[in-house]
Amino acid sequence: MTIEIRNISKSYGGERILRDIDLKINSGELVALLGPSGSGKTTLLRVIAGIEQADEGSGPVLFDDVDVSNVDLGKRRIGFVFQHYALFKHMNVFENIAFGLRAKPRRERPSEAQIREKTQSLLDLIQLGNLSQRYPSQLSGGQRQRVALARALAVEPRVLLLDEPFGALDATVRRELRRWLRRLHDTIHVTTIFVTHDQEEALEVSDRVAVMNAGRIEQYAPPQEVYEKPASPFVFKFLGNYNLFHGRTRGDEPGEALVRPHDIAIARDPNAAGASARPGVVTHIGFGGAVVKIELETEDKTHVDVEVSAPTFRDLNLKRGDKVWFALRNAQEYVPDFVI
Repeated sequence: MTIEIRNISKSYGGERILRDIDLKINSGELVALLGPSGSGKTTLLRVIAGIEQADEGSGPVLFDDVDVSNVDLGKRRIGFVFQHYALFKHMNVFENIAFGLRAKPRRERPSEAQIREKTQSLLDLIQLGNLSQRYPSQLSGGQRQRVALARALAVEPRVLLLDEPFGALDATVRRELRRWLRRLHDTIHVTTIFVTHDQEEALEVSDRVAVMNAGRIEQYAPPQEVYEKPASPFVFKFLGNYNLFHGRTRGDEPGEALVRPHDIAIARDPNAAGASARPGVVTHIGFGGAVVKIELETEDKTHVDVEVSAPTFRDLNLKRGDKVWFALRNAQEYVPDFVI
């Protein structure tokens, strides 16, 4: 099912949380709403769900080109998964998943045999068939979140909405669960929107990313494009580590360029570093497994972060206090004719 949002705004107590949002999500896509706290991403999700109403004068929320702005949440066929699972503690895994089916009006409710068959198929899908009789307190955080996802899917939603679904989990479980979510989505193909402030999570899982800031969408594009061709300084800075270089435009106006640590060439020989190489002194070396982080200080006391592979670092054979040369690659310049 396609989702389209046109000119949506939302205010609380005079403060605008969403500002003229336009967004279109294709049928079967998995889209991330990514941004810092207060950027409006959860509010936008709640407007799509029908939990919140947009401000008067806003445009429509369209499901398959049908305006659902005034349709109740219960009639939108939304599957909603929250950060803290919201499982029923007194029900086992099987009954938690079956709850939505049993709660349907009598004329829409499947037979008991159909409920059991559907629930068992979902247990198999989330790979928890052997834990169907356990209670939420007997499950790990990752297992509870999978149960919450299965419960949302049981009612065959047209749209699946996930609000920080992995936020309460530790880093290792988050990585495992987001890969599982991607495989699940490739199996069920339900149009899915999930909210996250985790850049790595959004880039790894989604088909497209909507980067939000102060109630607006700064960029909406596939993950690779968002990362490699950020539309604004905010997007660049929010999506990972960076170096900021101040300079002046050719018209002598102040400006800046941004570059990722891994996009800086470093060498002991200025000719090997490349054109426009500048000198620096190694002030710190941080070992991070496959990637080594090197901090430099320039003659004007600017600090520069550089990242190189472990083999490259071994070839350079660097230590603190060594003089090196560095050059920028793939710098993003946000003013015309910028020069350092």
